[in-house]
Amino acid sequence: MSYGFVRLYRRDWTPEQVRRRVDSLAAAGMVLSHPRTGRITAISGAWETIGEQVEMDRDGLLAAMAGLGEKGFTFQYWMTDDEDADVICTLRQAGDGVVVEDYGLDGFGGPVYRKGQDTVIRRLLAEFRATGPATVGLVVDRWGPSQETDLDDIVTGGPTPVTITPELMVLRPEVAHRHPELRNLVPFGDFLARDTDGILALAPS
Repeated sequence: MSYGFVRLYRRDWTPEQVRRRVDSLAAAGMVLSHPRTGRITAISGAWETIGEQVEMDRDGLLAAMAGLGEKGFTFQYWMTDDEDADVICTLRQAGDGVVVEDYGLDGFGGPVYRKGQDTVIRRLLAEFRATGPATVGLVVDRWGPSQETDLDDIVTGGPTPVTITPELMVLRPEVAHRHPELRNLVPFGDFLARDTDGILALAPS
């Protein structure tokens, strides 16, 4: 089973920024409401009900997204063109005012998994560009082995070395230059990227 993900690191996570993110993803085909049932669901983190869907209304979910506590908040996006495909999103704090948007890539099965992954990755690369000065970094790992590394520390400028390289790392130049183990970096806007899988080609021009 895959545990792939896209992680977008940013600052300035205000209620207005939350609404902008949700509305922008909805315009691109990732919505909070299930296309058939209309249900909006969070994923419980409580010990007694962990992993279960918890139905919420839009206002309640947006408030939970904006009011992150130490434990973070997990919920579901749905793909408008495939009602069986969901994207689990976990929001959490990484310290120093940085918020991590962690989007799962595991909601696509069978031989179409890569096409589904690419659909999500393409949309999140567009979000990365649209975030502007609040953007801190981006990581794409199709299968998840880099979860064993402290990616939060790396992306935010800490000393952790990159021992497992995900398919794509997009870092601020001053952060990227601290990691000589990252070779063949290419520019991506104001950032530098290590792209071993041609993922940047998915970014809208």
